[in-house]
Amino acid sequence: MSSDPDPGRERRRALQHETLLGFLGFFAFLALVQAVGNLFAPEPALWPGVLAGVLVGLTWWVWRRG
Repeated sequence: MSSDPDPGRERRRALQHETLLGFLGFFAFLALVQAVGNLFAPEPALWPGVLAGVLVGLTWWVWRRG
């Protein structure tokens, strides 16, 4: 018998980390596509690039943390 009260905790934390990474990665990709498409607009806005930068930064941070 294990002394650990929750033997599945580590696996659950790993799954949560992978889920967060996938969520951020997916939306970072979409934001990057939107930011690149925005570059070809007659009057490009700043917010798509800022959003893409924030999401890519968060994705990188979560990936490095895991």
